[in-house]
Amino acid sequence: MTREYIAHQNLCIDGRNIPYPVFTASGYLTEHDGIENIEEFCDSHEELVELLNQIIALKQSCFLLLHTSHSCGSLSDSLYDLKLRLIQELKEKCNYSFDDDWMESLVPFE
Repeated sequence: MTREYIAHQNLCIDGRNIPYPVFTASGYLTEHDGIENIEEFCDSHEELVELLNQIIALKQSCFLLLHTSHSCGSLSDSLYDLKLRLIQELKEKCNYSFDDDWMESLVPFE
């Protein structure tokens, strides 16, 4: 099954329309964990930071897909499952628990 592409010359989504005020691993670690020297922490915990960024990117992608018309719900479902897999990987590899409930509590609506 295919769908017709409607070409737009300047398709652009302003990231400020995504309601997660925390949108990077650095922001998450600063706001959630109170880490003050974030650059030093990130330099010494590269794998944790990379996984956090991937999880946050998937959260934003899921939001965008859920608010996209003419898209298949299974795509956002699959991204959500991937996010859960990465959260588990973060726990196993870095012994760090991603606080998804906290992230959702920051969203001003829904």
